[in-house]
Amino acid sequence: MKNLSLIGFLLLFLTTGCNSKIDNRIEITQKHRENIVDVSGKIIDIKPDILIGKSSFYIIDSILIVAEWEPKGEMGIHLFNKNTFEYIRSTGYIGRGPGEIGVMGRLGIDSKNRIIWAPDHGKRIMYKFPLDSVLNNEQFKPSIRKELNTELFIERFGFLNDSIVLGKAVHAISASSFDMAMAKLNINTNEIEKFGYEHPQAIGKKSNSLFALSVDNNFYVNCYSYLDLMTICDLEGNLKHNVYGPGWFENDQDKNAYFSDVGIIGGKIIASYIGGRGIIVKDGITKGATPSKLIVFNKEGTYLRTVETGNVFTSFCIDEKNRRIIAFFSDREEPLGYFNIPVE
Repeated sequence: MKNLSLIGFLLLFLTTGCNSKIDNRIEITQKHRENIVDVSGKIIDIKPDILIGKSSFYIIDSILIVAEWEPKGEMGIHLFNKNTFEYIRSTGYIGRGPGEIGVMGRLGIDSKNRIIWAPDHGKRIMYKFPLDSVLNNEQFKPSIRKELNTELFIERFGFLNDSIVLGKAVHAISASSFDMAMAKLNINTNEIEKFGYEHPQAIGKKSNSLFALSVDNNFYVNCYSYLDLMTICDLEGNLKHNVYGPGWFENDQDKNAYFSDVGIIGGKIIASYIGGRGIIVKDGITKGATPSKLIVFNKEGTYLRTVETGNVFTSFCIDEKNRRIIAFFSDREEPLGYFNIPVE
């Protein structure tokens, strides 16, 4: 019976993907997203050999990279075998000294050259961690660093080629205010400039978005935290599609939160989605909302399905080779877990 259930689950994903139509419109409206698949009973616990808190996840080849948001130990980046989840070692010393990270931002991953770039927002610099150097030296500290522009510094990005990265940058408007903008950075010369399309309503707080890039499929995507909006552009920065979700039409959307993270696999876009109040109160504690579901689109912005996990999670990554999603769940006894989800 269990095998029959799994076969049915796989067939559902495969048939819905094959039957989807290409949407050539620039402006796409989706008021209903009701093709829901429940995976709440299919989450498999990951029990790492070390204790880690809320983290972001990245993958280079067979290595799962876990970057803690608020490191409790002396290092904040942890390496695991992505197939077995066996702990390998940690790196990224936390501190104010040479080669140490004060306030770590989201990592930049150069998969082709097996390099981790770790921004330090406290020092306004970005450190280079060659993965092979880290694996061969338990006490590795980076000696190569790049200065970050103080008025426009890239915060979420992907590699277009060996020297150019595209992503979302923090744009300082004044000493006390900022917004976010698409930017292109030459990692060798440190030259940075604004780049590509920005939606006219994505201004101020609403300019905050999550970014993902696919060189193989010639597009990048921004999913907005405070707008029910996804923009898809080609690698020249030209708009292909604006995708508006049901929250775009709600009168109280200013109180809501929408997208939380995004990744790409095989030309499919997978984004974590809240679609409700951005601030919640539970047991007398006020905190920001976190998602329990993922929404899957094709690269033309056509909605394919919603994946309901049954648990809230703070971050996720896609293990393309093993066809699974790894996430940090906030309300499970074992916070680290994964579930299999074919999307092609």
